[in-house]
Amino acid sequence: MLTWIVQRSKVFFIIFFMFVIVGVYTFSTLPQREIPEISFNIGTVTTVYPGATVADVERDITNPIESSLSSVDGIEEITSSSAAGISNIVITIEEGENKNQVLSDIRQAVAEASASFPDNVQSPNVNEVSGSTPIVSYHLVSEERSELHHLHDEMTRWKNEVEKLTGVERVTVKGVSSSELLLSFDSQLLGEARIAIPDVISAIEEEFQPTPLGKHTVNEEIVQLKVDNYRDITDVENIFLRQDSDGKPIYIKDVGTVSLQPKKTEDIITIEGKPSISFTAFVKAGEDIPTVDTRVEEKVMELSHALPDTVEIVPYYSQASLVTEIFKGLFLSLAIAVGAVILTASLGLTISGAIAVALAVPTSVLMGLIPLPLAGVDLNQISIIGIIIALGILVDDSIVVNDNIERHFRMGATRMKGVVDGVREIWVSIVTSTLAIVFTFLPLVFLSGGNGAFIRALPTVLITTILASTIVALILVPILRFSIGKRNVKSEKSSPGLLGKPLDLLSNIYADKLLKKASRRPLLISVIGLILTTATLGLAALTPFEFFPAADREEVTIDVTLPIGTTLEDTYETLENITEFLSGDEGVKETSIFAGTGLPNLFNSSLDISGDYTGQIVVRVDRKNQTAQGFIEHWTGPLREEFTDAVIFLETIEQGPPSGAPVTVTITGPALEELLAVRDNLQTKMMGIGAELVLDNIGSPEPTYVYVPIRESLEENGVTINQISEQIRLITDGIPFRTFDDGTKSIDSRIVVDEVVEGNPLDLQEIEIVIPQQGPPLMVPLNELVSMEEAEELQRIPHLNGERSIVLRAFPGDVEDFKSKVTEIVEEERETFTNGEYSILLGGENTDQENFFAEIIVLFIIVILLVYVLIAFQFNSLSMPFLVLVAVYLAIAGAILGLFVTQTPISFLAVMGMVSLTGIVVRNSIVLIDFMEKGRQKGMAVTESVVESGRARLRPIVLTAITSIVALIPIAASGDALFAPLAVTIISGILFSTILTLLIIPMLYIVFVQYMKKEKVTS
Repeated sequence: MLTWIVQRSKVFFIIFFMFVIVGVYTFSTLPQREIPEISFNIGTVTTVYPGATVADVERDITNPIESSLSSVDGIEEITSSSAAGISNIVITIEEGENKNQVLSDIRQAVAEASASFPDNVQSPNVNEVSGSTPIVSYHLVSEERSELHHLHDEMTRWKNEVEKLTGVERVTVKGVSSSELLLSFDSQLLGEARIAIPDVISAIEEEFQPTPLGKHTVNEEIVQLKVDNYRDITDVENIFLRQDSDGKPIYIKDVGTVSLQPKKTEDIITIEGKPSISFTAFVKAGEDIPTVDTRVEEKVMELSHALPDTVEIVPYYSQASLVTEIFKGLFLSLAIAVGAVILTASLGLTISGAIAVALAVPTSVLMGLIPLPLAGVDLNQISIIGIIIALGILVDDSIVVNDNIERHFRMGATRMKGVVDGVREIWVSIVTSTLAIVFTFLPLVFLSGGNGAFIRALPTVLITTILASTIVALILVPILRFSIGKRNVKSEKSSPGLLGKPLDLLSNIYADKLLKKASRRPLLISVIGLILTTATLGLAALTPFEFFPAADREEVTIDVTLPIGTTLEDTYETLENITEFLSGDEGVKETSIFAGTGLPNLFNSSLDISGDYTGQIVVRVDRKNQTAQGFIEHWTGPLREEFTDAVIFLETIEQGPPSGAPVTVTITGPALEELLAVRDNLQTKMMGIGAELVLDNIGSPEPTYVYVPIRESLEENGVTINQISEQIRLITDGIPFRTFDDGTKSIDSRIVVDEVVEGNPLDLQEIEIVIPQQGPPLMVPLNELVSMEEAEELQRIPHLNGERSIVLRAFPGDVEDFKSKVTEIVEEERETFTNGEYSILLGGENTDQENFFAEIIVLFIIVILLVYVLIAFQFNSLSMPFLVLVAVYLAIAGAILGLFVTQTPISFLAVMGMVSLTGIVVRNSIVLIDFMEKGRQKGMAVTESVVESGRARLRPIVLTAITSIVALIPIAASGDALFAPLAVTIISGILFSTILTLLIIPMLYIVFVQYMKKEKVTS
């Protein structure tokens, strides 16, 4: 077969050239982003119930929806939060399920549940959480907030224009309020005119939405019929209500006023103390970040020309800038790695061999990129690192093939015979070792959850590039060696390359001195080597651990939660005081405040639960004087001591998928009083063992005014409870009403009666309810119908899978063994439960990490079994694979040693590096043992076979180890907190295993043959 291929070398050159062209095109068109896209199997159901209490929302909205969702297949978990006026339900869909189908079933279930909702409940919104990331964000800044009040319509235009751009999924605008049509009525005038609010609502509805007239045939022509109703806001006050006793018409303007007012704002935003509006665009999945960023920037700059002179647009965040900066460093590392690999490999090769390897490396990489779009992999930090790791591995095949062809040339073989025999002799080992690498990385593709999605690009890139390198090594390299330097084949008998003679000398010393002497005591040397290796593994206990490190960024976010009931203005004032408190830090170069709903998911940060009482501060530190982590460590304590009424949490961007609190405790059961008692007890105990902060998702009871009906008076006056509620609602928040359509846009509307200015207490004696009757209407003060009592009630009721629940999030600070201490506390609390309806579940980031390592162990066992079966097939032996797998044991020990010596933390990617070593290091063992077996098959004694195999294989083993190490040195030296542990792990693992593999594997082979096969060691 190979002879046939070599004879048609020109055709195959064209085929490979076409592959390279396609690879270049694929590389240039792959979307670029900072980190891999992580999709979320999550849906949300949001239902607004205006004016409802927490208990009303739970009873009338949340419970019916959760009950209906219980029959939907494919749901893993349902969490909900019932708050005043709104129900939020989060649904996690099981992995592997058809997300679109499950969401469709959820919508159907929610629609069925909503049929029983009270009349004034708004339609539930069922949405899919897309996981889209912000691509660019701007601040529109002015000296005076009043200059920003009139920009709502302009921001709406910006939002619509930017959302039309290709690649933009949505736009979020914060800090500016829309307008609403406010219909304000005087209860005295309504009473005198004997008009009730339902009459007003009915008259407005009939004007806003008259019955459609359809079409009519006139003179054999079909014409459209319509009634010309009011379309101008100024006309609304002229809506007819009724006639008075004298037959005179009464209009809205006779009993109230109509005005266009700004809605109550949800956010107060400033940057460097100046009022601002936040404008953030989010990118669609699969889009190229720099390309979409350019589109948005051009459009925003175009739109900004219409801004008033008093408003300045300030760029605040650009993912494209980060991507460009990151890729600049990664591509430099990649270029250095390619050059270093080619140079290092060439030092031990002939000129023709060096050319073959130099062409094989980029060809393998570019061919390996072609399948990536089909696998859903783009260019990101993980995939580029995968390519760099692959460089050190993929060159192995070419070096091994080239070296064996070279060996046959040096033995005097002709060009064709040297190429064919050189490949025939080792192709099985090459294919086996390649499959071993594929089997190593393939299980990682199926790693579940966010961690799996985050790392999936790494094994995918390694698999595709290694497969490509095998094809290149077995086809292109032999063709190149046959075609290049045709006239000087016999002159290549001398030691090739600058390192040729030193490597030959080293090979002879290794074979004749080391292996021959060591073979006299193979068992002793093997035992000592394995004992030292095992002892090295113990260094893991002395090596630092960090699952995902903090990113080296300048942003620190400060989450602030004040007591429920705090006004937005007071929340902003507190956030302003915090920024003032931080102003003395010279390392702070910029601050911005997002009071209310918080950040628009910038810097991997947002508020899960928000309101007027919450907010976030973004601090940008000057990295020349300060680090983000250093800022957090310095200021966390002082801020909490200074602002005792606030729950304050500081964090910076973490490199990796989103994570939660280190430890969470979930308490479930029917009675809130019991749940709160358990919560208080656990909080006290966790703080007692040194927890830095313990947060919960329910909060404390807040002040509540309860209006108690005077039943006798209600019956006497014919007043219902609903009329009382409606009257109080009308004078406080008002009642949302049908939207008003002016022909170009829809405007929300609201009705109020005798509106009480916010902040003033309600005087029930001054508030009267109109009771229609014959003659003048009766005006009854509310204090004759209800009495007011002060109480405290919860403002939120959370559920987990339909049961009431409270989740505690614990942050341990510097407490050692915090998880085990919390486990003891939880077990003690469980023992106090006598009712089976209550339960406590321990979880959190630490548990997620434990689950990850458990999954990795399972996958690692699968990897070992796959590699074992593969090697067993090659050598037709059930015991021989154990010799090969010893290299894996040596490599992991070497990785631990390298991490310990450099004090590099054992991290997520360090563990990935250890798993990766399995596929990398078995190659040398497979090829080395294969040579030993073939030597014995030719009649050599065991020792002679071992010595000659070592002599023949030392050169490619050393060269491939050096090239693998050299490829990763730029990453290890970069100091990158995320990828340095990966590079250190693989470098030290390869170095350690290569040195010991060259000694321990041959000795174990001798022991194996001597004791297992009962053969003589020497002839």
